[in-house]
Amino acid sequence: MTCSTYPPGVSSIVSRPSVYLALLLPLIIAACGPGERDASWRGDAPKAPADAAADAGYLKPPILTASRPEPGGAILLIGEAQPGAAVRLGSPTGEALTTTASAAGVWTARLAPSADLRLFGLSMSAEKNRQVQSPGYLAILPDGRAAQLRAGVSAYLYGAGSDAPRLLTIDFDRDGAASVSGAARAGSGLSLRIDRTARGVGKTDSLGRFHLAVEKPLNAGALSFEIAGDSGEQTVVVPVSAAPELSGPFRAVRAGNAWRIDWPAPGGGVQSTLILDPVP
Repeated sequence: MTCSTYPPGVSSIVSRPSVYLALLLPLIIAACGPGERDASWRGDAPKAPADAAADAGYLKPPILTASRPEPGGAILLIGEAQPGAAVRLGSPTGEALTTTASAAGVWTARLAPSADLRLFGLSMSAEKNRQVQSPGYLAILPDGRAAQLRAGVSAYLYGAGSDAPRLLTIDFDRDGAASVSGAARAGSGLSLRIDRTARGVGKTDSLGRFHLAVEKPLNAGALSFEIAGDSGEQTVVVPVSAAPELSGPFRAVRAGNAWRIDWPAPGGGVQSTLILDPVP
């Protein structure tokens, strides 16, 4: 089904492989087949960043474990990689940072202050210069928060625990297929309503994180998302619309109470990710 209320022409995206090549390469590595991607939107996807060690052979890909703002607006990134590996953060806009993992397998990198949301592919070179790419992309927000974008499933926002139910990210494609992620009390049951209509149920994992697929495609408009569980409830209103034609490798803009990222999906088309603002 297609979001019939999308503005005319918005749902028609022209593929530009030469423009998007830099962005797509890391995503292709982690891309699922058609059946697996459909399963992701149904809610069968992992609740946290997947361990792609199987895809990388015997070397586990580098990962981000934390991010935090520093005085002056700089952002410190902390992660794990093969001990002694050369770690690279590369953006499709051309920005790149390199660092080396310690003997304990810990790497750090410091980003300069920026008012813009930035995307980075994360990779490492280890053991006879073997290149290992982490799946998806890291989205680094100006306030220091970080999220992993995941094809066909809602993004994972790092370090955002909560006892009360909190929606953290919402993802959807041009056909309205969608999923949400968030945090709540560990092991608690959850229900999702959109514009007062039940659209999904689930449960948090042992870390208090959840991923819920949205039943039925989303319509366009200002939609009210209500997440309710054993420890409370939350309602947020967010604007939903089909992604416009991209004029660059990705598009990141403010959209109401969220950052919106439109980026090319490995299977074609454009996936839109909303990273909601923190609750005061």
